[in-house]
Amino acid sequence: MYSLDINFLNDRSERPSEVGLGRGVPRVKDDPRPYYVGAAIGIALPALVLGFWLFLQNQNRSLAQRQIELDSQLSALQAQLGEVNAINTQVNQIEAENRALASVFDYIKPWSAILQDVRSRVPNGVQINSIEQLDPDPPAQPSPVASPPPAEGQPADGQPPPEATPVAAAPPPKVSISGVARSFNDVNDFVLTLQRSPFLEGSGVKLVRSRLVDNPTQVEFSDRGSGGGLEVRLPQVVEYTIEGNLTNLPASELLQDLERTLSVGLAARIQALRDRGVLQP
Repeated sequence: MYSLDINFLNDRSERPSEVGLGRGVPRVKDDPRPYYVGAAIGIALPALVLGFWLFLQNQNRSLAQRQIELDSQLSALQAQLGEVNAINTQVNQIEAENRALASVFDYIKPWSAILQDVRSRVPNGVQINSIEQLDPDPPAQPSPVASPPPAEGQPADGQPPPEATPVAAAPPPKVSISGVARSFNDVNDFVLTLQRSPFLEGSGVKLVRSRLVDNPTQVEFSDRGSGGGLEVRLPQVVEYTIEGNLTNLPASELLQDLERTLSVGLAARIQALRDRGVLQP
């Protein structure tokens, strides 16, 4: 069999329109404006950044200067505050000393008021021979008890820490009243009236001793000759001793009783301290 091979490329002729196409197209020149815009933007951005940085630096310098001024003012204010605190400390110390001095007057119990109050309470048939102040009884020691197991944070010996141990208050002074009475009933009446005294602790006033003794009263006759050979026997009397503790109430709570017993000096001082605000009513 036979095949036909035809090559059309050898028979193709060049057309003039295709040959002169590249030569007849006009060429457009480049526009320089985008270059100018790009250059302006490239210069403006660094300039803006530099100006903003300079502005921030100026603000930082102003703030630093302001901080220095405020620090100097703060130092002056702290110095003044230290002076104010020192003055307040002195004022508090003076007020504490005034209160301590006022408390001395507040806890004074004038013996004149106590004696006057006791004398006004003596019933008929009772005679007082002596009134004296005794040393107060020592505070009672707590009895030992079994301690529970130590808790967390407590010493192993079961004892509380030193700061938790209460401080015992000083016991009040003690007064002893001795004398004679016609009977035991008179002595009991005297004890009851003393228990109602505002200057004594009612529960602490007790009869510690009482007994029958011969009457110590001495009988003398004005005319020695008329009394010859006479023997006078007086009835026996009860010798007693009563003891009690003075009250712990401050004198500011006993103003009416002080005025009643004519102890106006201490009452006037306490009232003056109240008027000045040192003692609170």
